Amino acid sequence: MGTAVGIAVILLVVGLAAGYFLYPAVNPSKSSNSTQLTETGSSLLYPLVKNSWAAAYTAYNPSVVVSAASTGSGTGQSYSEQAKVNIGGSDGYVWNASSYGIVNIPVAISAQLIWYNIPGLTGHLNLNGTVLAKIYMGLITNWNDPEILAAQTSGQRSVLTNMSPSTIHVFFRSDSSGDTFLFSSLCDMSYPAWNYSYSTGALTGLKGADFAGETGNSGMVTAVEGQTGGIAYIGISYSVTGSGLGYAYVGDNLALSASGGLNASNYVNPTATNISSDANLGLTHLDYAKFGLAVSLILGGSPTNPVNLTLGAGGTDPAAGTTPYPLVNLEYMLVKTAPSGSTVTASALQATVSFLQWAISYGNYAANGSASSYLDAVHFVPLTPAVIGYDMQAIGTIQP
Repeated sequence: MGTAVGIAVILLVVGLAAGYFLYPAVNPSKSSNSTQLTETGSSLLYPLVKNSWAAAYTAYNPSVVVSAASTGSGTGQSYSEQAKVNIGGSDGYVWNASSYGIVNIPVAISAQLIWYNIPGLTGHLNLNGTVLAKIYMGLITNWNDPEILAAQTSGQRSVLTNMSPSTIHVFFRSDSSGDTFLFSSLCDMSYPAWNYSYSTGALTGLKGADFAGETGNSGMVTAVEGQTGGIAYIGISYSVTGSGLGYAYVGDNLALSASGGLNASNYVNPTATNISSDANLGLTHLDYAKFGLAVSLILGGSPTNPVNLTLGAGGTDPAAGTTPYPLVNLEYMLVKTAPSGSTVTASALQATVSFLQWAISYGNYAANGSASSYLDAVHFVPLTPAVIGYDMQAIGTIQP
């Protein structure tokens, strides 16, 4: 394994409530017979698996070939539950995973950006969960709305005030999407009058002349790139380019209402540091004994019962020294805990375990302990040592 063996040592002695253990080295079995592993689901996770991890893992372990498909987190969840694939990719956790005979295995930490198409605008708009909820409920329909203008710089207010037409064109995921779960959770936590659920399909029923459903993150990118006045929630692994396009700084817990959201310091830039800070904060609210690794990182929140997020659980974390970016999530791989059917065979499940161990070690960290180039390419940040420790506990329940 060369110098990369150091990763297993760096990753570490992980502290858990039950004690400490040494993270084991990855030691995949080599075979002349190729094992095909299928992964489908999250379009946010897809660029990492398809463009980076799949080829890298086959180079590391030539006996295994990983194929990936971007079908949406809902499909990743249902296909893993039904053993139609070896791995289901999902931005959202399955809170009752054990009832389906699967486990949630976080493999990286990601985030979501709010993109908009407003020609002539410089800098980043400040948008909070209250304003975003009202936009997606059709209560705020123009970019020059006073609630939007109130949190912007004078130059941005001028552009928005003089924008013609000023109509907001709202794009949402029409497929079952973990990105929708993340976005709708922020809206639900921020605005008490939010009248949709928080789920992978929360917004699929939106209707109106200025609302349009798109499939996958790629569909959202194309839509906002082609529509002046457009707004869309898009996973950070997707690059959006073009004149007039920008992404927002998103309000933390101190900016969840229009009246409390005017202070520019309450809006957070999605840097790697701020994303990691939110992840660390969210994990302080994790009830592992009750929920396993079913946890949302939105504003540092966590489930208090099945998928009910704690309102205001996050916010500024003085101990961290940074302000957590509120739209952060664990990227999950959902895996059966025992062989099932013709796809999840014992040998395929063993290969899946080896791949998971590789993903949470070498797939996250370079030999010097920094973020791997695989993650950098899609703007993800590495798992924290605490998550890796929980991962190893979860992987230990898989019995090929």
